[in-house]
Amino acid sequence: MAIDVVIRQKALFKRALTQADLSPAGLRTGHWNQAGVLDPGPNPDGQALCDPALPGRGCYLQGAPGEKNQVSLRQPLPCTPRDLEVFYGLVTRVCQIWKTDRFTQDGAERRLGDIPGMIQSQNREGAELLRAMAERWQAEGILTGAVYPIYIEPEAVDRLKTGDLDFFQSYLAQKQTGDWYYAKPNFFQKKDGSGILGLYAITEETPSILPLAPFVPPLYSVLLQGFSLTDEQVTDWQVSLNRVWEENGEMKADTLGYLPFAEFARRVRLDQCRPYDARHVLVEVKNLSEVLP
Repeated sequence: MAIDVVIRQKALFKRALTQADLSPAGLRTGHWNQAGVLDPGPNPDGQALCDPALPGRGCYLQGAPGEKNQVSLRQPLPCTPRDLEVFYGLVTRVCQIWKTDRFTQDGAERRLGDIPGMIQSQNREGAELLRAMAERWQAEGILTGAVYPIYIEPEAVDRLKTGDLDFFQSYLAQKQTGDWYYAKPNFFQKKDGSGILGLYAITEETPSILPLAPFVPPLYSVLLQGFSLTDEQVTDWQVSLNRVWEENGEMKADTLGYLPFAEFARRVRLDQCRPYDARHVLVEVKNLSEVLP
């Protein structure tokens, strides 16, 4: 579910939007990759935005610099109160730039003056949506956040079943405000045709989010057209070990080697690392030379 807004410029002399118009100061921007992780830089047709201090679900603004006619915005639901503030702040910003107080939301015409009441209504409905979503989950839930996908722990699922939006907002902020690399798997057909390789990457001295056990992220089949792969079809899981350094003012990188995932997990004691969510932990390898055979 989502809130969909369309803003059209109808003036005779139309004003083209700039990158600054589309990326207000103070907001974090980027695009969601195939794992649902926020990467830097926009897509060709738009970008994701969120408050870096309170990154909830984030929203998507479809519109590129130079656009003169129409901009679309989408807010995934359920969302946090701060998400709604950011979302409708962007709606207001574009309307004011294009000198209009009208926009279309979910097919109905609205005015800027309607926004305060709509936020109150969306927050009330959001608590019910949150409760209903959590009730559908079993032992754990998966949610796309503004910055990372999150596999929600059973105790957090129980709390979300109460429809507590304040807890929802603080929970998503706590999960997404760290400076971590989210290790996502890439998949390759082996050259000899013997099976499929699933490969994670770890970089020395880089705090990373890594699963306790490798798996095919379910979001891949949602975000990648034509993707269809199960855990059972992956015949080999590996971790590439990488080092990055600066030399004469230039950044250098090298892959030091590879380890089977299970062997890597044993060598870094992955099961003793700090939990991140229901499936992942936070790991930082200070010296890869100590991990390699």
